[in-house]
Amino acid sequence: MWACDYHGRLRSIQFGYALGILGGVLQCAAQNLAMFQAGRWIMGKCVGLMATVTPMYLSEMFSTLVRGWLVGHHAIFLVFGYMLSSWIGFTVYFSKNLEFGWRFPLAFQVFPPLVLLLGSPWILRSPRWLMSKGHREEAWSVLVRLRRSANDPEDLVAKEEYYQLEKQLELDARKLEAYGENPWRAVVQKKSNRKRMFIGFMTQWGAEFGGPLIIRKNNYAAILYTSLGQTGYMPLLLSALWLTTAGLIYNPGGAWLRDKVNSRRKMYMTGFIGIVITTSIYCAIISLYAGTDNKAGNAMGVLFMFLYLAFQGTFCNTTMYLSVSEIFPTEIRSIGIGWSLFGQFAAPIGFNAVGWKFFLLVICWSVLFVPTIYFFWPETARLSLEEIGMELGDEVAVHITDATDEERAAIDRQLMGEIHGDNKAPGNAENEIPSSSSSQYIATKQ
Repeated sequence: MWACDYHGRLRSIQFGYALGILGGVLQCAAQNLAMFQAGRWIMGKCVGLMATVTPMYLSEMFSTLVRGWLVGHHAIFLVFGYMLSSWIGFTVYFSKNLEFGWRFPLAFQVFPPLVLLLGSPWILRSPRWLMSKGHREEAWSVLVRLRRSANDPEDLVAKEEYYQLEKQLELDARKLEAYGENPWRAVVQKKSNRKRMFIGFMTQWGAEFGGPLIIRKNNYAAILYTSLGQTGYMPLLLSALWLTTAGLIYNPGGAWLRDKVNSRRKMYMTGFIGIVITTSIYCAIISLYAGTDNKAGNAMGVLFMFLYLAFQGTFCNTTMYLSVSEIFPTEIRSIGIGWSLFGQFAAPIGFNAVGWKFFLLVICWSVLFVPTIYFFWPETARLSLEEIGMELGDEVAVHITDATDEERAAIDRQLMGEIHGDNKAPGNAENEIPSSSSSQYIATKQ
């Protein structure tokens, strides 16, 4: 959280890549248990850092029109990684070389962060972080590159976003003074921020308690398939196929729908309603047929595992990262997302003790979570990151995406006047807009 604010989103991502490379090398080359555990510990730091900073960076880069689809790529590629690891596990199952069977999968995890680290010098820095640190010229340049289109030769979309961001940062900086310019105090003492922290944590914890943490992330899929009569390589094959449908169909489909369906809340609730239905039937099937020779019953159990994923992967998995990256203002975004992602990493210890009955907890939780989302979750679709605060009771400095045509036209006339009139700032790039006496908006006191 500290690194994301102090060093920036991109530098934190690059540091995460380096940790991933180091952790992977130590694991695949381990000569003893201590070396292996050190690699696992470092890799855990990489995962925690990347899971936090990546959706934050993506949400700060993209416009409201495509934010759902592109931030959804974070979840898409997470599941793509699970899918790839499952197919690697299935492949090395047939290896006669036992050492290759465990060293190769661990070595392969070095490849993705290495490619990304080598390509990272060409990645743009977040315009919101740049503005908050006073790097106005670079922030403007990044926004122009991101928003420019043939239909907008005057870069009016970039001007609107820059103006809105500038005024919101000024407003938030003034309000932060009431908390001693300390974002941690603002998190604790400000009511809307406490609500954000609750919603963020519960979005992550709730989505994982809806089942995927049990089945996918802790390798229980193979156990569940074995209990349904599958033996040998079949549990590994079915698990890989299960994740392939998520990685290639459900998660991409869900990310695409985010910007087509004008409601994050409705999609999230739909996902949990589907989880209740499919998990209830699946739970009944495995309670009756697990460990038996009833092929029809076991086949139905496998089918409903795939149907469960259709709801969880399409409606929940991308939402859990998208929502937490949207609801926090710039000055506490890294703190809020870090806290929210903490909710994802609770291990299902109870599964070993209660077996299939653990799914009863999943069902009960999902039933309770739907009305919780309905009554407490804000709607963030079609709003800029600066306008979402309105849904949580905060003041918004400038309305753009939710402004009337007349209000937006007035803002555009003002912005065009600043470009072509006497207020044009000297020394800037094409369609020069940055001009402010403020060098930094957000206090860095931690």
